[in-house]
Amino acid sequence: MVSSSPSCDRTYICDPFMKDEVVVMEDSLPIKNAIQEVIGSIGWQTRFVHSRHEAVEVVKNKEAAYFILDNWIDENKQEGFDTLEVIRELDKQVFVTILTGYPDSENEKLAERLQANLYKEKSADNYRKDIEEIASAMLAFKKQIFSHIIGIINNQIASLDKPDELNPSQSDVNLTAYKRFKQDPEWLKQCTNQYVAFIDGEFFDSSPNEYELLKRIRAEYPDKHRFFTKVEEIEEKPIALPSSLWFDSFNIPL
Repeated sequence: MVSSSPSCDRTYICDPFMKDEVVVMEDSLPIKNAIQEVIGSIGWQTRFVHSRHEAVEVVKNKEAAYFILDNWIDENKQEGFDTLEVIRELDKQVFVTILTGYPDSENEKLAERLQANLYKEKSADNYRKDIEEIASAMLAFKKQIFSHIIGIINNQIASLDKPDELNPSQSDVNLTAYKRFKQDPEWLKQCTNQYVAFIDGEFFDSSPNEYELLKRIRAEYPDKHRFFTKVEEIEEKPIALPSSLWFDSFNIPL
């Protein structure tokens, strides 16, 4: 069982989520050795805790965001679940794996209800394979966070690249061309809810992706008179791109 994609809506995400460390609550020496070996092979650190209290303190202090919890610790057959339940009261986002050596369909359902990211049953004799599967799931989770953050950065760059609004009454060859194209029912149907660009009075292209179209305009026509807008179903707000954007010369990779 693997959870859905992570959400990235908090300010401290680049601290614990970007940290290459996993917190482990496990009392079996062979499994601890396997965890340390596999986690070390991907360049991460392993921090062992010995109780629910220690694991919860890590979450409270936002020191880590990846956890592997053995379900049966000492005399408590549900220590992993008890820890997970408290963790989820404090934090809905951290990645938690429940690791168990006692397969039980009811336990798997409980892990899902408590929002474990991964429920993994221990193999009889191949602990390394178990931990490799957990490590792979954690890396995939972290990759999704990176992708989300890169998307945010791209949008921030695009917002800087976005031109000032153009007064619709202003005489402009691109605006004139845009109004002319709007009279074409087929073009209007094709481009509604799309971003469109005009260069020196000629239709350049349309795209549902604002950032990608802006990027192409800047790369292909850095010195041209550019016009950019989204074709709305009811009312459009045209935007003019100046012939030069203040950070064009910096060659920022996008």
